[in-house]
Amino acid sequence: MKRTSKTLILAHLFVLLAVLAGSCRKEADYMPFPGENSKLAYDTYTGQFQYLWKCMSTGYVFWDVDTVDWDAAYDRYLPRFEALDRKYEDSGYVRTAELESLYLGLVGHMRDHHMSFMVRNLHPAPSDGISYFSISPGLLEVQSRDYYIESRGSAQAGMKAFLAGIEGQYSVAEHLSADAFVAELGRTIHYEYCLFTLSDGRQVPYLWSTNAALTPVMRDMVGTPAQLLIDRWLTVACTTPRTQLAGILLDTRANGGGYQDDLDYLAGSFLNERTEIFKTRYKEGPGRLEYSVWCPYYQDPNATYHRDITAEDIPYVVLVDVNSVSMAEIEPMVLKTLFPTAYVIGERTYGGTGPLQYDAEELNFGGPFGNSSEYHHYVYTSTFEALMYGKVREGEGIVPDQEVLRKDAPSHSFKPQLDAALNYIQSY
Repeated sequence: MKRTSKTLILAHLFVLLAVLAGSCRKEADYMPFPGENSKLAYDTYTGQFQYLWKCMSTGYVFWDVDTVDWDAAYDRYLPRFEALDRKYEDSGYVRTAELESLYLGLVGHMRDHHMSFMVRNLHPAPSDGISYFSISPGLLEVQSRDYYIESRGSAQAGMKAFLAGIEGQYSVAEHLSADAFVAELGRTIHYEYCLFTLSDGRQVPYLWSTNAALTPVMRDMVGTPAQLLIDRWLTVACTTPRTQLAGILLDTRANGGGYQDDLDYLAGSFLNERTEIFKTRYKEGPGRLEYSVWCPYYQDPNATYHRDITAEDIPYVVLVDVNSVSMAEIEPMVLKTLFPTAYVIGERTYGGTGPLQYDAEELNFGGPFGNSSEYHHYVYTSTFEALMYGKVREGEGIVPDQEVLRKDAPSHSFKPQLDAALNYIQSY
């Protein structure tokens, strides 16, 4: 997630590595904060561990909710990293798998579901092949759920294949597909719009994309197929007469996250007045619980698209699955906060709700740190803690109002979840 003056990007990214330096446990002469890459250096496994432990102790934003005993972890793992240094002195190398096993025990159960903890082995064995590894505590937790199906990448491919044949499975009045390269995310985003016709003749506009990336398309790509597709969904949702509109359908399954500003369209288009949607806070000092005050975030009505779905009692259904990540799970949380007609169907989502900002070193003590080109580690971790419905929901995600699990469907089909959404809207 990337937070700017207007834009908060919440994207689940897997980045490359980097490294900083060493310190001792509690009486360091200098207290580093994440992002400061140049004031300390290490050349031993013990120094690497001590430095990373200190940076996490100082800059990790979820110490108020994380259950890991970080001091006990230091005492438990320090002798094991010291043993690696002795092993290197004896043999001239340390196997990367052995180093990865230690860091997996250290950080593998942490609460931050955005975290990617990347480390380079200082002295790998010649036969190791690679000298670095990445640990994602969130992915490890998600993979342990009994309804987990597949990685987000293959889920996206499955969604696109499913939607490509949607007209053979449902009554579809309109169907548009488009791709757009979003430079800020560095990837091509796929968009799908359908206008479903129910058995009683009423219609349901449906929107899905591989990332939460409506904002850059609507802002910078006016007139392109992707922009026209998004505009069509918004126009139909906002202008179709109530007697013909059965409900609105947003699909965030297999969606890797993106821009907070997308809420200007997904929420602001159906809102009458400025409303608080959640709060965030950050680490403002090196103490583990040294936080800023909670800062509220507000959603304003959209100036171009508008409909009062609360007054018209229009159901707004959101489809989610375990591969709904970051902004793709915050969107349904916000919609549930704003609209009494919002309803969520599918699976409990991934659980990455903490916003990130890459250039926050001068502002606070939290967020990503390291440098993949100059150092031996990079730690991608949340810069901010988010409060939604009065609770920090990192690691939990959103629990659907109606659970429909893909693991219970033949061939793990996406269809039963969409069936449930259209049935709910028709009987609303």
